[in-house]
Amino acid sequence: MIAKSLKYQAMSGSIKYYGMGEQLKMTPLDILIVGGGMYVTGRGAPDYQGTILPAVLEARRAGLVGRIAITTTRLESAEIARSKAVELADKMGVGKDIEVFPKSGNNIEIYNAETLPVKAAKIFEPDAVIVSIPDHLHAQVCIPLIQSGKHCLVVKPMAAKMEDAKAMADAARKAGVVAEVEFHKRLDQSNLLFREAVCNGDLGHLLYATIEYSQRKSVPRDTLRSWAENSNIFQYLGVHYVDLLSWATGFKPHRVTTWGQKSYLRSNGVDTWDAMQTVIEWRQPNDTSFISTHISNWIDPDNNSALSDQKINVVGTLGRFQADQKNRGVQTVRDKNGVRDLNPYFTTEWIDDLTGNSTFQGYGVDSVIQFIRDITAFRNGIVSLSDLDRVRPSFQNCLISTAVIDASNASLRASNAPIEVKL
Repeated sequence: MIAKSLKYQAMSGSIKYYGMGEQLKMTPLDILIVGGGMYVTGRGAPDYQGTILPAVLEARRAGLVGRIAITTTRLESAEIARSKAVELADKMGVGKDIEVFPKSGNNIEIYNAETLPVKAAKIFEPDAVIVSIPDHLHAQVCIPLIQSGKHCLVVKPMAAKMEDAKAMADAARKAGVVAEVEFHKRLDQSNLLFREAVCNGDLGHLLYATIEYSQRKSVPRDTLRSWAENSNIFQYLGVHYVDLLSWATGFKPHRVTTWGQKSYLRSNGVDTWDAMQTVIEWRQPNDTSFISTHISNWIDPDNNSALSDQKINVVGTLGRFQADQKNRGVQTVRDKNGVRDLNPYFTTEWIDDLTGNSTFQGYGVDSVIQFIRDITAFRNGIVSLSDLDRVRPSFQNCLISTAVIDASNASLRASNAPIEVKL
């Protein structure tokens, strides 16, 4: 049972804490960030400061976070992360004391779950880790950290293989820690409207959904070049909408069929799919089918007006919900970079008029801070892990999205044969 000091909103699938500062022992958490790439620091992305680091620094400003450390794979990248972190903290007017790993020694070219992240955690002794590294390394890095008692947030997808995802969920259950996947689209206000429409029955009996999701070709070709071959556009990006549909509807995926095409990326030295088309058959409680079609590509033009292009259309017997989540109604046209469609609701930097300091807001920031607040509430006995399993993208909850990824990849290997989802 959820305590009286905590409000659970069934429609939005959220837990909101009221008066936490008065009722809880707000001991700041020490956070170790594993990874120093684009999503952490904005590295390689102009006009983007990252999401994880700004969020953790905002949590420090709010008194939720104490010590912060970042571990990367090489001395060079560790120093780049330190420089970016100190510069950002200075702009935000928060403490600039941020530790980085490795500190010395030979460069380490790949993550090894038995070496760098675990060694950094042993030295730094964090309360929680936030893991932002390539998809195929999630299990081998997260599991030993969880087994050492660290609460864990990992970027999507949870894992590419169901056996890895189950091992991660099992480790979290045995360790008794808060373990969540950073599926920030659950907090996007347009998606909250979609879930509310579903929960209220406004769309009637749901029939089908079509989703289009794509990114500029520079992402796999340049930014993620070192590991893009170990992933694909549906696994890395399209999985957002698998989780969204599962969370919004409560339906269970039954069968997956996927087609894919390889041309541009392979010719540019990156052997992964240019485009993929995935059809998921979901089972509704009355045993009827709901069909979602996911059309995704990793080869949008580099001069596209946004890094990602995303649209969702859901049809039921009483209505339709559709959202263009690239066109948020804000567009700039400049000599320097042409037309840009902006999303001011994800991770946006603002200047506080009173202090002149930078502050970051948006559902990307909220997603990270929500994890930190969940740990504080859990440690104070305000919520249980089963409470979080019901309403958060917990490891247990996110087995569904990994099962779909696993089936999709199996369908590609089986010459586009339909593959049953194994949960």
